[in-house]
Amino acid sequence: MNSRDRCLVSLHHREPDRVPFDLAGSAQTGIHVTAYANLRRYLGLPEREPKVRNLIGQIAEPDEDLLDILRVDTRLIPQAAPLLWRRLLDRNPDDPKVRDEVDAWAFTDEWGIGWRMPKDGGFYFDMVRHPLDGERPEEQEKKYSWPDPLSPRRFEGLKARIQAARRMGKLVVLNGPCAGILEVYSWLRGYLRFYIDLAESTRRVEVFLDRLLEFKSTFWTRALAEFGDSVDVINEADDMAGQNGLLLSPETYRRLIKPRHARLFAAIKKAAPHVKVFFHSCGAIRPLIPDLIEAGVDILNPVQISAKGMAPFELKREFGKDLVFWGGGVDTQGIFPTGKPQEIRVHVQKNIEALAPGGGFVFATVHNTQANVPPQNFMAMWETLQEYGI
Repeated sequence: MNSRDRCLVSLHHREPDRVPFDLAGSAQTGIHVTAYANLRRYLGLPEREPKVRNLIGQIAEPDEDLLDILRVDTRLIPQAAPLLWRRLLDRNPDDPKVRDEVDAWAFTDEWGIGWRMPKDGGFYFDMVRHPLDGERPEEQEKKYSWPDPLSPRRFEGLKARIQAARRMGKLVVLNGPCAGILEVYSWLRGYLRFYIDLAESTRRVEVFLDRLLEFKSTFWTRALAEFGDSVDVINEADDMAGQNGLLLSPETYRRLIKPRHARLFAAIKKAAPHVKVFFHSCGAIRPLIPDLIEAGVDILNPVQISAKGMAPFELKREFGKDLVFWGGGVDTQGIFPTGKPQEIRVHVQKNIEALAPGGGFVFATVHNTQANVPPQNFMAMWETLQEYGI
């Protein structure tokens, strides 16, 4: 059973020969460049200048030598080729324009959203500018340049990377063109204006959400028409919860967001009926899980087991027949960076026992491995999976 077969068996709610393992097979199961460099060093692999897949989160593009050693079953196909951090600082015309602002690095993305990372102690780029944050966004929008979902850059090299992953026998995951429709709207407006809009201007919200829905649907229709036969999973997302509860009421989700999620996922399934919809949503998302299933979600990530109501045994019992759980393997907030290796082993074993029975589980960390995770802890997680994930 090769990696792809193993994953597909589990995605169809049957037990494979062993639990599939994902590292960097989605936009939210990667590893910070610092942790990645430390892990390579710990494993005795040659040191290499890190490639950055996600500039904002400083997420590495792992090299195949490490992925092979760890028997990783998945491969993510992002829209843009990974970039060397050095090239970013050289301000290659084809790369994001990273600016040196004395005490920080900064750049503006294709949506006009501004990001900044302190040079002293910064691990990520933080959002600092919202291009449509005025009291009258309609006036700002007249001058706003919407990104092109069919920009040739989004599709450059995709076919070759997809084919390479298929030749290796890996599960192919195609990444989406941007964050979720709710997320992008809140980033364009800023969180204060976003919540004011939800309360005061439903029509404004709907207009923006429909524009974002059109952007995503256009991209997915084109991408899956070209590459869908070789893609197994698509990676979508919308963060709608915090640690202890939802960021918007269930009623608001059902009225404004769920219908658009359903239309998006229907468009994806129409373009490629066989693909599975992987949906990332952090935090205490449990009250919305039945809605996500109804909307067309096949796979839930990150399964944030430390959040309220997200106990893995309960999730598996209640939703395991309808959802694949992709994540939930180790808590990246707490025990992963701070625990001892033996504590990691006990923690991981319990999560495998909760989520693996009957299939419908792909082992991954709860979100990206952070910069301060010791390589000893990472390998304790991996070794426990090899021992108990069979």
